[in-house]
Amino acid sequence: MEKVTLKFKRIEVTKVDTRNNVLEMAFFYDENGKEFKHTKNYSLEADVDGFVNTLIHEVKTKTHERNAVIVDDDDFLSFHLNVLLDENEPGLTKDKIANALRRFKDKIRSFRSITKSDGYIDHYQSLIGLKANIE
Repeated sequence: MEKVTLKFKRIEVTKVDTRNNVLEMAFFYDENGKEFKHTKNYSLEADVDGFVNTLIHEVKTKTHERNAVIVDDDDFLSFHLNVLLDENEPGLTKDKIANALRRFKDKIRSFRSITKSDGYIDHYQSLIGLKANIE
């Protein structure tokens, strides 16, 4: 039985589609000390908590697929792989990701409220570079 520890590091917005209300984001995380990137689209109408649960499930599934070792053995635990989140308190990582997504949604809403052309392009470019540290 093996153990893999995941630690989410940061979120970066890579693309903003204001017409379809979709953010393309890159989630960076450490897997036993190696950094990996998971890209996922987020619809602004979607439930934040449901999205975070789906995201963590997808990352854990990919990690399990990447690290699974198939051994011809009668021991049923030889196929088992524990994928754990490295966090101080249970649920802390989910809360940090959810709070970052809510901040991103607020910035998109403030962008939509712009009625003048002054600074419109600059504000749009600042949306693409949004980052949040989760550590």
